[in-house]
Amino acid sequence: MKRKFSLFLALFLVLSFILNGCSRKKETAPEPEQTAAQPVNVSGKAESAQSEEERKLLVSDYYDYVNQKVLSEKEIPKDSNQWSYFYDLDKEAYEILNEVLKGAVNDRANAKTGSIQQKIGDLYLTAMDMDGREKAGLGTLKPYIDSIKGACSVAEYMKALGTIYSDIGFGSLILPQWTEDMKDSTRYALYLNGADLGPGKETLEDETLSALLENYQTYIDKTMEYSGLTQEEAKKAGADILTFQKDLAKSALSLSRQNDPGIIYNPYTSDQLKELFPDEAMEGFLKAAGLKDSDHFVVTDVEQMKKINEYLKEDNLPLLKNYAVFCLLNDFAGYLTPEIRDNRMEWNKIQNGIKENKTDDKLASEMTQDMLGFEFGRLYVEKSFSQEDKESIRDMVEQILEVYKKQIMALDWMGEDTKAAAIKKLDHMTLKIGYPDQWPNDYEKAQVLSTEKGGNLISNVLSLVKAKNDVQKEKVRKPVDKGEWGMTPQTVNAYYNPTGNEIVFPAAILQPPFYDPKAKFASNLGGIGMVIAHEISHAFDSSGSQYDENGNYHVWWTDKDRAKFKELASQVEAYYDNQEGFEGRHVSGAQTLNENIADLGALSSITKIAGNDMEDFRLLFRQYATIWASKYTKEAMIKRLNTDVHSPAKVRVNAVLSATDEFYEAYPEIKETDAMYVPPDKRVKIW
Repeated sequence: MKRKFSLFLALFLVLSFILNGCSRKKETAPEPEQTAAQPVNVSGKAESAQSEEERKLLVSDYYDYVNQKVLSEKEIPKDSNQWSYFYDLDKEAYEILNEVLKGAVNDRANAKTGSIQQKIGDLYLTAMDMDGREKAGLGTLKPYIDSIKGACSVAEYMKALGTIYSDIGFGSLILPQWTEDMKDSTRYALYLNGADLGPGKETLEDETLSALLENYQTYIDKTMEYSGLTQEEAKKAGADILTFQKDLAKSALSLSRQNDPGIIYNPYTSDQLKELFPDEAMEGFLKAAGLKDSDHFVVTDVEQMKKINEYLKEDNLPLLKNYAVFCLLNDFAGYLTPEIRDNRMEWNKIQNGIKENKTDDKLASEMTQDMLGFEFGRLYVEKSFSQEDKESIRDMVEQILEVYKKQIMALDWMGEDTKAAAIKKLDHMTLKIGYPDQWPNDYEKAQVLSTEKGGNLISNVLSLVKAKNDVQKEKVRKPVDKGEWGMTPQTVNAYYNPTGNEIVFPAAILQPPFYDPKAKFASNLGGIGMVIAHEISHAFDSSGSQYDENGNYHVWWTDKDRAKFKELASQVEAYYDNQEGFEGRHVSGAQTLNENIADLGALSSITKIAGNDMEDFRLLFRQYATIWASKYTKEAMIKRLNTDVHSPAKVRVNAVLSATDEFYEAYPEIKETDAMYVPPDKRVKIW
């Protein structure tokens, strides 16, 4: 099943700097201040004094040229699928907040009932109470599972799914979701999203991953055993569920199309919805979900909804029930018995190439931090972020915005009316830095009980989930709160929200190697400057460019200019189709188009700020390559190519630099015969 606000977050994360989960420590990246005399390479030598071997690497693979030393020294942690500076910063944030958590646990006797300190301490301790988790079994989740199992008809089944959504905001076959109306971002609209496809459409349809999907079916089999089926029944259910998800995947939108408002914004009245689901199945679902009074729906994936309707037949009821039970158990597996949790972690290890599971203590701490994200975020900001840093970032944003305006005005393919509308959009862009002005308090009414008072993890988690769901129900009755954040301050990421026309930079990414107040300006341009410019550029990628200055889906281009933009975008797509992602697997130019446009536009902007100084260019390019230093397991790389809308790290460095004219000014030794060289007429660019 999917969380209630998955599409809302998907819109954010697809337009973000990194993939959610590519993670969070301050690391000693190549120190910019060491380059006062001459730029230095990774071995510490002046670039003019580099060896022939290093020169060959510079002209053939700039990513490795900059990062080979650090990558040779780093190992992927055994309980992770990757190492990167994002991972290090994530680890640092975790360690800071883990100390806060331990303090709450140690001082639990003095914590006021209902306080955040009490909830933190008791949630963590119930997560650590393995005997209590075993004894609880499915706990307060069981009534929802029983309601699915007990359905004697499709109508009763849909009613059970609607009740689950109403109570806890989770869905499986259909997910209703209130989020900003794309055509009027001041109000909420009710979106109807398609089915939970497990590992995702692209993975389910990848013929090279048959062994992985066999492991996925094994995971489903075991999960269904934990639901109460016999081993034989569970094996059949697992095979049927996988076949079902594969069939649904055929009709689902690909990643490359999921954020195009022209494709996913399909308004339906209640009468039109009845035509899409003629046997009253949807009507019963919406009534149970508390959504019967709505008359304005947005169906995001019409073809998949048609396919889902084909399955809403009495003969398919056993399959539909098993599928919904599996989705619910899969979503809550981490909070259930040790056996169910470990089964979920084993599947996670297989699909990501992870060698060892995290310790119980680390799992419990991470879970507590994630559940109470903004509550911990408030404490993180107090320890890790300064007002001076906030002002420095604001100054850099303003510089980049001004440069972007100049670039737009200088475009030879865009007409004056479209340019004026683009500038207007930049002038109306909202900037959020560090942390929200108003902290959410979604869990005020949640009751978290200690083990001594009979509490257990699943009951505490569902109490928190229900409390947040109730807050969301009330929120959507009001105008959209433009001050809300889609990420916590301790998240190592950044995003552009098209319906808010806003760029957001959480405190955790405003750290070295992305931003260092002691570093040279050019170096910070290559780090946090690229992050900032990347998010600004998302306002003008294939998706973001369809929203106006107020965050409304409204094509503000002339037909001629829009056609030219699409032509240039198709060139970007073709350029990335030719980039090797991993061991012969190529990047999908369509799937990664928006992120690639943002990378190209960002580097084009920040090089204009750097001026024409060769040393500054080299500092900038080096730091840009540095922030992407990373190592992934083979399994994780394949998964990313199927499920990530970003190009792999090496491609994000080499492909973007090779398409940037200033890169050749900084490194005139790159010749036509070198791998890093792209002829001027093949250097793709839009902005």
